[in-house]
Amino acid sequence: MGEEKIVILGGGSPFVPSLIYAMLENREVLEGSEVCLMDIDPTRLPLLTKLGYEMSKRAKVKMKFTSTTDPKEALEGATFVMPSYRIGGEKHMRFDFEIPTKYGICGDETAGPGGTFMAQCTIPATLEYCRLIEDLCPEAWVISYVNPTNFVADAVRRETKTKFIALCDCFAGFAMSFLPRLLDMPPLERRYCVNEDIRPRAIGVNHCTWLVDLLVNGEDGYPLLKEKIKEKSKSILRDHEIEFALRLLEAYGYLNVCPSHCRMLWEHDDVLEERKALLKEKRRVSILGWTESAWKFVEEMAAGAEYDPERPEYCFRLHHSRHVIGIMVSIIANEGREWGGINFPNKGAITNLPQDAIVEGPCIVDKRGITPIVVGDMPKCFLGLTLHILNWQELTVDAALSGDKNLLYQALLACPYVHDMKAAKFIMDELLKAHADYMPQFK
Repeated sequence: MGEEKIVILGGGSPFVPSLIYAMLENREVLEGSEVCLMDIDPTRLPLLTKLGYEMSKRAKVKMKFTSTTDPKEALEGATFVMPSYRIGGEKHMRFDFEIPTKYGICGDETAGPGGTFMAQCTIPATLEYCRLIEDLCPEAWVISYVNPTNFVADAVRRETKTKFIALCDCFAGFAMSFLPRLLDMPPLERRYCVNEDIRPRAIGVNHCTWLVDLLVNGEDGYPLLKEKIKEKSKSILRDHEIEFALRLLEAYGYLNVCPSHCRMLWEHDDVLEERKALLKEKRRVSILGWTESAWKFVEEMAAGAEYDPERPEYCFRLHHSRHVIGIMVSIIANEGREWGGINFPNKGAITNLPQDAIVEGPCIVDKRGITPIVVGDMPKCFLGLTLHILNWQELTVDAALSGDKNLLYQALLACPYVHDMKAAKFIMDELLKAHADYMPQFK
């Protein structure tokens, strides 16, 4: 029986039901725990708190659900904290899409100029929470899905002593579902990215990682993977992103884990035109469209509908939730299990990248937290791009911590998505105005 106090910062989010579902799957470790939903917007907290009780009742798992708008009240006595918020909400996310696109620069809320500015908004708020954690629950593990995850992790590493684990759900969906499906194998067990049948290892930087090692039944899995890809080529090539990932595989010999983000690096103009068409049609972009349908599903569940993990609104989000909850359970149960998609200070794990860089790769997770697995050198074919992204990341965090607008401009110019100095300046000026309320460092 668990006696954990699990705090979700951003607990008024439509992500919450999938997190609760993943917790209930792990009743043997988490039953008896308290889940506290904290959000500065109280609007949906009663609905989600009630839903938590309903879901646990249906699953016959005893758990306590509370909610508050006071972070101090939430964090008092916490053993695990899960930051999962978007500073400024959907309105400000849209700025990160629309303004760069207007000036011919691609990207989104985690990549390109939007990623730079999302970091400027998110880092001050996250550091404020981390300082409260240091004061109120210093031994708590912070398992974060806040984006841009690598930028935030770098700032937290520099400025606090918080026990901070930063995750990316790209690898979770890739390893738990997409890769097994490609190999004609069953999806991985409910909360594991690795098992004895299939062990994928991807390294790089967030949203630009590569499958550098794949074991299937203890043997090199890449020949089997390439064989299966040939068999399925007609069906899988209908998807732009998968087709692009396969062209990268042909060029580099490695499968890219996040083609939706990396495609903007190699096919910038094509993606830009697609983005313009979406915005012209006033269609919601990416997660903006997902949240609307997800809230409808939440309301249906509150009215008595069962949680359906296969429903499109939640199928991918459940990988995200099983990832974070699985890592939490591995810490509590001292499992010593391998997990991927974790962002951490390199310290020699990828031997030809800077020691203090925040990289993404596999770790062993147990009661001590995360221990990065040493994977050796990153292949030279994408080493240069990785170093370029790391330089952009470092300058972006420098700007967020200093409030220096010249450093911010340098960060935009260092961004691999940006190819025009004038456009960078226009974008910077507009996004500084658009996000002004959430960037106190520049006032």
